[in-house]
Amino acid sequence: MIEKLIRSAIALTPVPPTAAREYREKLDVLREQVDQNLTVYPGIDELIGGNPLAMMYDNHRNHALFMANVFRFNTFEVLARIAVWVYKSYHAHGFPYDYFPVELTAWMKAVADHLGVAAAPDINRIYRWLLDRHDELIILSQEEVGVTLSLDPAWDQDRERFLAALLHGDHRECLRLAEKTATTPRALEDFYLQVIQPCMYRVGDLWQEGEISVAQEHLASAVVARIMAAVYPRLEPVIPRKGKAVVTAAPNEHHEMGARIVADCLGMAGWEISYLGANTPPADLVKFLTRAKPFLVAISVAMPFNLDQAAEIIAAIKHHPELTEVRILVGGRFFQEFPDLWHVTAADGWAPDARAAVLLAQQWWEKRSPGEG
Repeated sequence: MIEKLIRSAIALTPVPPTAAREYREKLDVLREQVDQNLTVYPGIDELIGGNPLAMMYDNHRNHALFMANVFRFNTFEVLARIAVWVYKSYHAHGFPYDYFPVELTAWMKAVADHLGVAAAPDINRIYRWLLDRHDELIILSQEEVGVTLSLDPAWDQDRERFLAALLHGDHRECLRLAEKTATTPRALEDFYLQVIQPCMYRVGDLWQEGEISVAQEHLASAVVARIMAAVYPRLEPVIPRKGKAVVTAAPNEHHEMGARIVADCLGMAGWEISYLGANTPPADLVKFLTRAKPFLVAISVAMPFNLDQAAEIIAAIKHHPELTEVRILVGGRFFQEFPDLWHVTAADGWAPDARAAVLLAQQWWEKRSPGEG
């Protein structure tokens, strides 16, 4: 049934760039009006399932950023799939399905009130498409599953044990399992890709399904960060024999586990690594790159509303006169779900996981021009 929804979505007429820009420029004004209108909506407590208003406001902020990306890139398949995810996730956290028509209607009113007569109809026909598929989205949200990874069944037992310990916040057991397995660079890479990454994806899915709280999700992330920080330095250091690589998450991207895995795997493959973590401000990143002069920059994107942030920082890097030769690689869970969309960022390539990132980086290194790196 999802295929029918996607076919309908990709048949939508593209939003003109001028309308997309106007929506982005007035995003804060639009969001403020939606917040205000729903705050005073009769029965709002029941409409948001007894959740705090702050949770609704966060949802509206993410919605606005996501829709700005949809309008800018006309990524209507993404819209269809993420709409299903949103229905599933919100409802699992207590929001009745009746919330969505009210919210979407509020967005349409804000668009009509604040966007020009040329832009508003182009934006609101996309919102109307969502409204018209409310019943369909309810059904799909009860059936649709997230991205699946191709995993080696030989690791099933380790994954089960690590996930159980992770959900209990048992750092010692997680560390014991990691130390038992990750005794060489290749084994650590396997442990990252076969245990840590899928377990963290499962943690995210459990939050989406309402099975665990935000606090439990954060605890799991903190435990994994401690495990990675403890295990990686215990391996025999690899002498860098390749060029410099800078690894970071996209601006406004706070999910950094994938970037950290890529950084460690590149380091084990002989790259000189600078790992910048999450949400590095664009201007600071460019300034850092001009000093570091790396051969490679790897950027992780996990959330769909950060696609434009990745595209903008990549454009800033490519247009800087001192950085025109830098190779730019993108990855992250968003591109795993939508592998064709890396092109809109204007990156030089993408990788579905850290192992593929290392291989692509190696190919670029071997093909470099004299004097590069």
